[in-house]
Amino acid sequence: MIPSGDLAILMALKSLSIDGFRNIEAVELLFSPHLNLFVGANAAGKTSLLEALFVLSRGRSFRTRNLDKTICSGGKGFQLVAKVCRTEGRDIPVGISRSEKKLIARIDSKPIRRLSELAALFPIQWLGGNLHRLIEEGPAFRRQYLDWGLFHVKQTYLQVWKQFHKLLKQRNAALRKHASAQEISAWDTELAARGEELHQMRERYTIDLEAVLLTICAELLDMDRELKISYRRGWSQDLSYRQALQAGLTRDKELGYTRAGPQRAELAFFCAGQPLSEQLSRGQLKLFVTALKVAQVQLLKLETSQNSLFLMDDIGAELDEDNQFRVLRLLRSVGAQVFVTAINGIEKTGWGSDQVGRFHVKHGVVTKVV
Repeated sequence: MIPSGDLAILMALKSLSIDGFRNIEAVELLFSPHLNLFVGANAAGKTSLLEALFVLSRGRSFRTRNLDKTICSGGKGFQLVAKVCRTEGRDIPVGISRSEKKLIARIDSKPIRRLSELAALFPIQWLGGNLHRLIEEGPAFRRQYLDWGLFHVKQTYLQVWKQFHKLLKQRNAALRKHASAQEISAWDTELAARGEELHQMRERYTIDLEAVLLTICAELLDMDRELKISYRRGWSQDLSYRQALQAGLTRDKELGYTRAGPQRAELAFFCAGQPLSEQLSRGQLKLFVTALKVAQVQLLKLETSQNSLFLMDDIGAELDEDNQFRVLRLLRSVGAQVFVTAINGIEKTGWGSDQVGRFHVKHGVVTKVV
């Protein structure tokens, strides 16, 4: 899952060449390893720059499921090529292109077989539109949050996660075709073993995450130590997963799917015993989600020495100047390489002037501000 050898530790994204992507004019951008600010009016192309970075790291977009929609109007494809500075100082080329409905990605000039190799190389945290979904909407968003952290911290996690979901799919197929109880239960031993593994990794990660989050929230939100993360594994605390599967078999057969398991795990956040979502304003909620993301970045660095990229769209939305400064100062403290968009320039960043790359974006044309 993690690229081997000298590709294991990301230092910084040194440059990015963009061609044929959205409304952005062909350009090669040289980045600061610290903070990069993209300033311009609405619809200038700022978010598209962050989207290009996201596509480079994930092989997908946060705006659309169809990557063909990211190709510039009238174009036949796009190409994104970056240079990554590694620990030993050698620049590694990384590229991804889309044309004729084919997606091709390379690391160090070698084609990759799985997009997870890109994700492992570029741990990217995204803070943009629909930010509040992580707290306000269904548990699937919080499971994705957990999965991101464990994917990068535990090298075995992705394999176990895939095995579990493959077995779950097979058991559900048996349930839907009204197979015998014996045939359905034949999947239970392996499914239970993988489910317990997922649970144990998630539980351990949540404990570690809470410890880091407490410190960050104290700085960013002035919260005291009454903040708690509640992790629910997805089946009764009184039963093993195997026992839960057996106990629920009759009802599972009626419904045609497996109800209990890590696929129903949940995270909930409390302060002084009350749900956090009921206590925070919109601006405070944005700060808390930022704290959650930064906690993952810090935990990743503590566990693996891996640096992260942090993409933050429209930092001024719901955050005043003081809170913008607090967020940027926090990101500086964890050593992330940061890419931020804003309508107006930001003077107070917490970084030295020589550590900030400033860019102006207008009608898709990106120019560096000297």
